[in-house]
Amino acid sequence: MASPSFLDRIRARFANTYKELGSRRIAGHLQVDPARAILIFAAPRGGSTWLEELVRTIPRTATVWEPLDLENNPPFARIGFWWRQHIPEGETWPEAEALFQDMLAGRMLSNYLTRTSTLAHLREADRLVVKFIRGNLLLPWMVQRFPLPKPVLLIRHPCAVISSQKKRGTWDKFPLVIDPPPHRFDALYRSYQPHFNTATTFEERQAASWAADHKYLLEHPLNDMAWTTITYEELVVHPEATLRKMFSAWGMEIPAKALDLVRKPSSTVVEGSRVNDPHAQLSLWQSRMAPDEIDRVLTMVRRFGSTSTTKV
Repeated sequence: MASPSFLDRIRARFANTYKELGSRRIAGHLQVDPARAILIFAAPRGGSTWLEELVRTIPRTATVWEPLDLENNPPFARIGFWWRQHIPEGETWPEAEALFQDMLAGRMLSNYLTRTSTLAHLREADRLVVKFIRGNLLLPWMVQRFPLPKPVLLIRHPCAVISSQKKRGTWDKFPLVIDPPPHRFDALYRSYQPHFNTATTFEERQAASWAADHKYLLEHPLNDMAWTTITYEELVVHPEATLRKMFSAWGMEIPAKALDLVRKPSSTVVEGSRVNDPHAQLSLWQSRMAPDEIDRVLTMVRRFGSTSTTKV
């Protein structure tokens, strides 16, 4: 792919500046109802962009994109959030709650956070869709603190997630052993440190991260009750039934546009995906990963004692 020309870079910088200024200007002036916000939780490369695009077919919606990206959305970093922040149920953190209230009410906007919505979409929206890939450990606390439509937890097979992460390349820069710095409410993640310490390969490290993101929710007594749990694999093979489960929890019919989009690749799909052939798409990771890599992933996940609806 050819590099963008100087003129293209200038145009892109101008567009980004315009969107940043426009987002800040309208923040706090949207017509969205915070109590109608729809939250999506998933792992990185877990299919959340695809699901967000399907949910965004609901009329008059706009998306808040990855608000827990601490580099691109500093307010959470300023109050001491870590990248995989946990807040136990029953605990209070007034500063965090205030930020989430700002987010749900459309008072937290930027070019980055609104990357999939235009300024016109934001002005017209009466509800927000919020997509998290780092928020799983907050989900039980959030459903306890905020009266919202049932959030959605999207789970994808760990081998598929890790195969996609490896192809994407973003995760190559991290140390093999996950060692989070001390932070507020870090006891849950710290309890996984003995497992993190056993990782000696990329696959083991990412499998440990996947398990740490999912174990708490999969074993939670309110799993698939206080929130709707679906799998990527179910959405690929049985899209209408899976979408119906999700939309019926919100008292909605599936938008016709969502059914039209369900066989199209998301905006972040990597080259080589086979979204038009469901079974080929689901088995793609098996051709990309060596048997020993698959074994390392599954062994690490089982080490955590994780159980999964994706039949790990």
